[in-house]
Amino acid sequence: PSLTSVHTCARTSGATMKPPPDEPAPPPSPHPPAQPARHVAAYRPSVAAPPAQGGASPVTLMLVLTAPAVLAAAALRPRPGGRGR
Repeated sequence: PSLTSVHTCARTSGATMKPPPDEPAPPPSPHPPAQPARHVAAYRPSVAAPPAQGGASPVTLMLVLTAPAVLAAAALRPRPGGRGR
């Protein structure tokens, strides 16, 4: 439908149009309003003890502990095909 038919339809359907405002709205600001500054705590070094020299790294310990469990789970997993061998 054309704009005139929509306008005419709205006028005849009993809808009322708002009168134009007395003064135009202010133009939008090109920049958002500034946020207030936030306090950031100063850097503090860790209180944990440094790792011992010559010891195993956490990654190595994790692999030593989990690799046997993963291999055992794979070996004990039932195989498809029933009682084959």
